[in-house]
Amino acid sequence: MAFREKMLWASLASTLAIWGWYFWGFAGAVRAGRFDQAMETGDFILAIVLLVIVHIVLAVVLALMSGRDAQSPADDREKAIALLGYRSAYVTLSLIVVMLMITGPVLLRIAAEWTPAFPHGMAPVLTGNTLLAALVIAEVANSVTQLIRFRMEG
Repeated sequence: MAFREKMLWASLASTLAIWGWYFWGFAGAVRAGRFDQAMETGDFILAIVLLVIVHIVLAVVLALMSGRDAQSPADDREKAIALLGYRSAYVTLSLIVVMLMITGPVLLRIAAEWTPAFPHGMAPVLTGNTLLAALVIAEVANSVTQLIRFRMEG
């Protein structure tokens, strides 16, 4: 398995684990009616810091294990695979954002009815977290597309 493919697996696993933890906690807090903006902001910052640290540690470990493969420039095949991954991420993100623009008002009304005590000022928080989820989904689409291509061409 090539170094870039190993990095994609590590990135995908850490992205799913860390953002999954964040969104699970966020949804649970909103649903239980115990949403605390300061605590959720702290969780958001913690998720970003954890993601950066985990990616750095994984990159260093994989680079040490891979040796020269980690330092070699991407070949034409790897560049084409990366381009395909970015293309799928862009299309995914674009579709989700358009969908959210169309369904946003309905989703906010459902969220207000879904929570026991919908706090004042939650609409921007829910919108922001929904857009963050769109970015995470686009990143997952990027990684999955590249991994599928690596496996198909490997």
